[in-house]
Amino acid sequence: MKVGYIYSNGLLKFNFHAEENSGKAKMARKTCKFYLPADWTLKSVHPDLLALATILIVYPFCGSKITLPFGVSQLFHNTFRQITKKIVYPINNDLKPRISPKLSKPALAYSGGVDSTAALTLLPQNTQLFFLDRIIPHDMPQNSRYNKQSAHFACHSLRKLGKSVHLIKSDFEYVRNPVGFPIDVACAIPGLLLADYLRLDSMAFGTVMESAYRVGHLEYKDYSETHHYNTWGKLFQIVDMPFNQVVAGISEVGTSKIVLNSPYKALAQSCIRGNLNNPCLNCNKCFRKQLLNSTLSGKTLNDKFLSRLFLIPEAGKYISKLPIKHENVLTYITAHYQGNFHIMKLLKKKTRGDLLNVSWMEKWHSPSLLLLPEKYRDYVKNRILESLEVMTPQDEKNVKSWNLIKSSASPKYKKYNEQFITALNNHKKNKPRKNPGK
Repeated sequence: MKVGYIYSNGLLKFNFHAEENSGKAKMARKTCKFYLPADWTLKSVHPDLLALATILIVYPFCGSKITLPFGVSQLFHNTFRQITKKIVYPINNDLKPRISPKLSKPALAYSGGVDSTAALTLLPQNTQLFFLDRIIPHDMPQNSRYNKQSAHFACHSLRKLGKSVHLIKSDFEYVRNPVGFPIDVACAIPGLLLADYLRLDSMAFGTVMESAYRVGHLEYKDYSETHHYNTWGKLFQIVDMPFNQVVAGISEVGTSKIVLNSPYKALAQSCIRGNLNNPCLNCNKCFRKQLLNSTLSGKTLNDKFLSRLFLIPEAGKYISKLPIKHENVLTYITAHYQGNFHIMKLLKKKTRGDLLNVSWMEKWHSPSLLLLPEKYRDYVKNRILESLEVMTPQDEKNVKSWNLIKSSASPKYKKYNEQFITALNNHKKNKPRKNPGK
């Protein structure tokens, strides 16, 4: 794949020319754009940073080679080739690898949701926040289920509180078919493009334990041994923007606890479809987050509220799977449920909320400290300990033994799942469809 750039008055355009057999993934568009500060130029960014930003857009469909209009450092070329078996050209033998400037600051890929807000709470005051302000290409229908109202309010509110928040407009998600991030850490692209301009030295995300250590998927795996860390983590290190995974050792339960007790409680909204302070209450995330927030706040989950939540079509499909993504969070919720609502009691059996110790989800997995740049470890550790306890050896054992492969293959849990699905389907037949209220 050949890549070209056009820059003028704050607008950076990427042009892609895919060669034949460029990969299995579908490339929907051959151009995308980013709106950057007016005084930023292509000379404002180290070539390796620009190369990595480009790779995060085209990697799934770039084929075996990427050709840029400028040279990258020999180290970047070698590392990219070694890790991915792909090549980025040309090489500038005179170019030294990027080193972050003195008096540099951390960056955070901020979404406005609970997890990235928890990360914000744990990071230093001078952290630079980057909100990817998604826009739709002008030649496409201007309709989307994604609602930015709540996130924009959070960004502007944080600015009033003295935070440095950068809203960077881009349509790069439309390069991919279906629309979305080509690579999950592509939300870091604005921070990479502005890393030298703003003197940045690391990149934080709202990546929680469920994703980092896989406990929200099938079974525990040390994040430092994952393909994700050893591909993208190493490439970010090469440009001296290492991952700063401040919430990687904290479950979604823990991040919710942190935010509920933070000054930013009123700003965090994980639903990306609803309006400000009015989540859609019609999606998977709302189903889980509403139940979790009620549980952590000590609110009683009354039957009427549960009845309406279980009528959400998207949630029904989500919780009918075996195993369920982020099942551990539902295990935590059901473990604290003492009511008699029939479907909720069946969900409790299906997710083992009646059997498992879930207290570890409220605590911090301290080995995750090694996933932070050494510069920020002490500060973040102290901030975490203001809100959460450290996991005990038994807690650590419970985390590492988390395994959904065995439970989902068990005849007993398959039977529980069948009973749950039957009850859920009967509930849908017998109850009129309503939008659940709070």
